[in-house]
Parts: sequence; structure tokens; C-alpha cells
Amino acid sequence: MPTDTLAEEAQFGLKAANQMLRTKRVDADARRQLIVQLKNFDDRLSSDIEIRASNYLAELDEKENAEISANWSQLNNNQKYVRANAEQKARDQTFQELRQVNGGAYPRNLSPVLYVIPLIGIGVAEWYVNLSTFMAKFVPLVAGAGTILVAMIFAIASHFHGEYLKQLAEILHPSVEYRNELGRKLSVLIATILLICAMGIVVWLRYQAISEQLGLGSDTPGTFGGSNASMVWQNLGPTIGLNMFVWGLGVLYSYLASEKVPHLRDAYRELLRSNKRLQKARQPFEREQTRVTAFYQRERKKNEVALKEYKNLSEEIRGTLARLDT
Repeated sequence: MPTDTLAEEAQFGLKAANQMLRTKRVDADARRQLIVQLKNFDDRLSSDIEIRASNYLAELDEKENAEISANWSQLNNNQKYVRANAEQKARDQTFQELRQVNGGAYPRNLSPVLYVIPLIGIGVAEWYVNLSTFMAKFVPLVAGAGTILVAMIFAIASHFHGEYLKQLAEILHPSVEYRNELGRKLSVLIATILLICAMGIVVWLRYQAISEQLGLGSDTPGTFGGSNASMVWQNLGPTIGLNMFVWGLGVLYSYLASEKVPHLRDAYRELLRSNKRLQKARQPFEREQTRVTAFYQRERKKNEVALKEYKNLSEEIRGTLARLDT
């Protein structure tokens, strides 16, 4: 271990020697004593310089590595980190397997909020198409609630149908176990049934409204005079087509926005979340490692400054010894 106070001691000796050199009458014993003292300082400086240039640097490296190892050992025993690390590895393995099925491509990390916004637009369009029909048959409150419910069914069905069509080839792949996708198939089936029911209700209500307007089944003419069933369907057909167009638009959007490998995007989001949890668990230990590294870097810089100072002092002492020997 080098001596940190050696520079002060050597400077004190140099100050005494310079004072003696400025004195005209110099005591011989004092001169010899000062020469011995300066040579001792020079030897100590040379020894310290050698230690600081080799052994001390190795000692600093050893201490730094030991503290960092102890820090990471503490991290590996931290239960929060252990759980986060195990979860991250499991999520990463699941995602990598799905990514390989996807040809190595990463999914588009489309935000669920951004994905839902166009579907909401689909629902609004469906609400607008059906509102007049419901208003003709129900009070405003019931009509509003009914059109909103139908719009939601159309939007949700569009999502399930479009996503299912995009992933159908993978879902039907022989390697996929049936029970793994049974829930998906049931969801699509339920969405389809609800869509058919909603569409049936809308068509039935619209048929009744148009029949009343055209006077079908009544002794008195309707709003547009006498009519028959064919005239009703002539008026009803375009609105049904408009409903199907809105649903098809939602299916197309969902198809284009979905990934062809089921659960790929969900697995990617889960991996990103587990990465954040793992990083959060590591942060205190990484900060400690940064502190330890910065501390020993400062010690090395201090050692470099001391080396330069000691070398300069050694040269100055040797120059003073040469002057004292003359």
C-alpha cells in the first residue's frame, strides 16, 4: 500500500534543504544529516512509485472485481430478481418459438388503443345506419341503447372474424393441438351467432318499418301508397348491403392489422413487460456497480496524479542533493 503523506514529508525536507542552500554559513553535520534525509526520501519515493505503477493498480483491480462480484452475488440471491429473471426467460422462449413460426419476423407492436379506434369507427358507422330503424320502433332511450349494442356486436364480430381469417392457416396446421385453439373457435362461433342475431333483429325491425311506410298488410295505403312484399325488399336490400359492407370493412381492417401467427403479438408485449420488470429489479444493483466502478476509476486517477507528483519530487530531490554535494 503506497503512502499518501509521503509528498508532504518530502516537500518539508526540500524546504529545509533550500533554506540551507540560501544560508552562507552551513554546518557540516547539518548538511550531512539533511543529505541522508533527502536520500531516504528519494528511496521512499522510488519505492512508492514502483508500487503505484504495478502492485497498487493490481490491488485496485482486485478490490473492484471483488466488490462487483459480491454485488452480483447479492443480486442472484434477491428473490424479486430471481422471479423476474425466470419469468423473462420463459416469456422470451415462448416469443422466440412463435417468432420462428412467423419466419423470424417480429410483430408490429400496434397499441391496443390504436387498434380499437378504427373498430370504434366501424361501430359508429353501424350505429348511424341502424339508428333511424330503432327510432321508428322504440322510444329514444331504448333505440339508443339498442343501436349501441348492435354496433358493439358488429365491431367485435369484425375483430374476431378478421383475426380468425388471418390466422386460419396456422390454426388449422396439423401441428397445433385442437384444445389449444378451442377457446378461439368458441369465441368466433359466439361472435358469429351474435352477429346473425343482431343482423336478424335489424332486418326484422327494418322490414316492419318499411312495411308500415308502404302500407303492406293494411287496408289503408301507406305513406307511399299501395305496395307488396317485393317493394319492401327492394327498399330493404340496400340497407342490408350497407350493414354487410360495414361489417366487411371491419373484417378487412382486422385482417390487415392482425398477425398471421396466433398469440405472437401478445407474447411480444408480455416479453417487453417482463423485460421492464427484470430491468427494474436489476437497477439498484446496476447503480451500485456503477458507483463501485466510478470510485475505483477515481482512485486510479488519483494514483496517476500522485505518480506524476512523486516523479517530479524525486527529480527535484536529486537536483537538490547534487547542489548539496558541491
